[in-house]
Parts: sequence; structure tokens; C-alpha cells
Amino acid sequence: MSTTLKLTVPAMVDFLTSIGSSAQFVSLESVTQPKLKKTCPYVGVVKRAANQGWVNIDYKAKVERNIAKATGVPVKDVTYELGDVWFKHIMDGDKMTPVVVNKTKDDGKFYMFYFHRKTKQSEYFDVGGKKLSYSQLEPYFYASKPNEHKPAVRSICLNNLTKLKARGLIVVNKVQPVH
Repeated sequence: MSTTLKLTVPAMVDFLTSIGSSAQFVSLESVTQPKLKKTCPYVGVVKRAANQGWVNIDYKAKVERNIAKATGVPVKDVTYELGDVWFKHIMDGDKMTPVVVNKTKDDGKFYMFYFHRKTKQSEYFDVGGKKLSYSQLEPYFYASKPNEHKPAVRSICLNNLTKLKARGLIVVNKVQPVH
């Protein structure tokens, strides 16, 4: 039996910063507005998605392991330098948490940084609630540039989370996103 907690975003930040720094599997459901090209004829598109992934994985170490595996070089001989990013992690003492904030502006938003494993479900809707297919929207998505050595990572604004499952708990956003 799972325990369900209805939390506000500040309480979700507290929860995520208190779950420890070891790698953990998470499931999440969200409502977001995907970034679409200005030429997209559909107005106010909303994406409802269910994803799975992990939090608290050392990104630099993961890239180094991937490079070592691909090249046959011992991981101790691989050094990967992190590039500049838009966020900074909220720390719990000297330990990184999965919660990040914008490092250049204080917009009051908190994000969960996670390693994406798979999307279980995603649906798109226009401003009137009409369901749109991925193929209808595909020409308007920006192209992504995958890198064979870098894992797929995402950050999601906690305001957009509707449900999060972690450590045997189900966390439901007390204030459901409205898009």
C-alpha cells in the first residue's frame, strides 16, 4: 500500500531535498506547454505526460563511464569537463539534491532535474481541449541533438508536476497546473 501526500510546491521542494542523495527511481506525471516553432498553427498546446527516470545520478561520472565504455579506455583515464548550464542545484550540506533553480535570475521557480528513462504516455491538446496527434505537431517541434555519450536529462518545473512517485510515496501537487 502506498502513502499519498498532497503537497504545495514549497513542500515538494522540502520532500525532494530530504529524500537523500543516492540514486532513486522516480515516476512522474506532468502538464506542460511544449516549445513549438512560431509557425505552429495550433494555439495553446498542452502536453500531458507520464515519464520514468532517476534522480541523484552524478552526470559527470555517468558521461565519463559512457565514454570509457564506448572507447575501451579505463574510466579512471577519462576526464569530462562540465559545460555551462542555466541552473544550479539546491544543496543539502555538501550533497546535491534533484532540485535546481535558475542561476541567473530569481524567478521563484523550482525544478526537478532527472535522468529520463522512458515516456510511458504523452498526449497533446489544443487550447480548446481538442486532442492533437504527435504527427500533427511533429513539424513544429525543435530538433534535438542527442549525444551518444551524454544521458538524456530533463528538468521539469515543480509547478507542472501533477504526481510524483518516489521512495514508496506518491506526491500529488496540491495546486494542479492549469494550462
